[in-house]
Amino acid sequence: MDSVREIIIQDFIDKLDEITVAHGYKTGMGANVLRVRRKVDPDILPAVVIWPGVEKAQHKYGELACTMSMRIEGIADFGTSNPSAVSEQILADLKKCILDTSWLRSPDYIDGIIYTEGGTDEYPDEGQQTVGAAATFEVKYTTKINDPYSQ
Repeated sequence: MDSVREIIIQDFIDKLDEITVAHGYKTGMGANVLRVRRKVDPDILPAVVIWPGVEKAQHKYGELACTMSMRIEGIADFGTSNPSAVSEQILADLKKCILDTSWLRSPDYIDGIIYTEGGTDEYPDEGQQTVGAAATFEVKYTTKINDPYSQ
């Protein structure tokens, strides 16, 4: 049995594979969804990498109210396009994908998703062919105080 947090992470992974042109997105990052991968083989681009982060918690009447940080990075080959324009498409696709919460497998698990920051930290140097952008979300959920597997 997975923890509530793991179920939420799996929901994100399942949703991110929908980022394809066929589903109305500008990039095809959903073809390769990776979990916690520092180096991505350029041969599999475009890709998206999910980074579940540290969470904050607060005790409330027998429940533990958690806020988990979730960073999602998109990486693509920009070809002859302007890398800044491609990074903006990546960011827009990430926000469009995650902020429409109708995708949640078990909406009872998640109390809310908030976009907190995003964009490109570094643009490519001359001769490089890939660009990335990241979006960070806060995911709010609750569990029983001493049972991370139950709500």
